[in-house]
Formats: sequence, C-alpha cells, structure tokens
Amino acid sequence: MLTALGAGLIGVVVAVSSGLGRQQAGPGVGVAAAEATRLTVVTRSIRVAGVPVRVTRKPSGAVCFRVPRVGSCASTLRRTQVAYATGLSRGRQVVAGVAGTGVRAVIARLTRHGTVWPTLRSGAFYAVLPRGYRLRRLVAVLPGGRRTAVRAS
Repeated sequence: MLTALGAGLIGVVVAVSSGLGRQQAGPGVGVAAAEATRLTVVTRSIRVAGVPVRVTRKPSGAVCFRVPRVGSCASTLRRTQVAYATGLSRGRQVVAGVAGTGVRAVIARLTRHGTVWPTLRSGAFYAVLPRGYRLRRLVAVLPGGRRTAVRAS
C-alpha cells in the first residue's frame, strides 16, 4: 500500500513539473496582447489632396487630426461618423477631418448652393472651399448610398 502511494506521489510530481514552464495559448493571452496594443498612441501622416493630414488615435479611443493651422479631436469615432474642423490655411477656408471605416465619401454642402467633394484617403479628408462660400453641412456617404448629414457649427 505504501509503495502504491509513493508511486502515485511520484506521478503527480512528474506531471506538475512537466507542466511548469509551458505557456498555454488560452483566451487570456490574446486579450493581454490586445490590451497592450490599445495602450499606445498611434500617429500617422496621410497625404490628402497634396496636404499632410496628421491623424492620432489615443488609448482612450479619441481620434485627433491636424493639417496646417486646422485641427480637432473627437472623443470617439464610430463606423459611420465624421469629425471635422474648418479654418483658414494659407488665406483660404478649408475643411479637414476624419471619417469612420464605414464612410465611403464626404460631401461638403456650402452656402449659395455650392458643393465640394473633399478627397477621402485612409479615413482622412481635406478640401479647400471656393472663395466667398462657407460650409453649411457635411454629408457622410455610407455603403449602399445612404447618407447622414451633420450641420456645420
């Protein structure tokens, strides 16, 4: 009986010691890697219509963008959402921003029935507005042609 107990104890020690040092690729490993990725600030520069648009994604989920003399941040950016800013750059009124992954195009509706389609590249957009026009609303074109409008403030 004592020999059987000793053999069982040796079997347990061998099983535990062989398991030490091994890392299992369970669900916790992928989550940890994703959390580590989410904790870094990612900044990239995208050239849109000849102008560098600097886009920064923060760990909090905020997305910021900047072109010369114009920039803003959005606390979140949903798939079908746009965040934008207007301002003067080189003496001209411009509109710049970022669009969610579900936005296919951006339309700038202007005063005096004007329309401009800002260039959209890699989620960033930019356009110079014609002289004498102001932005009235920004329209996001979604898959299937559906559109959502945001009134300019």
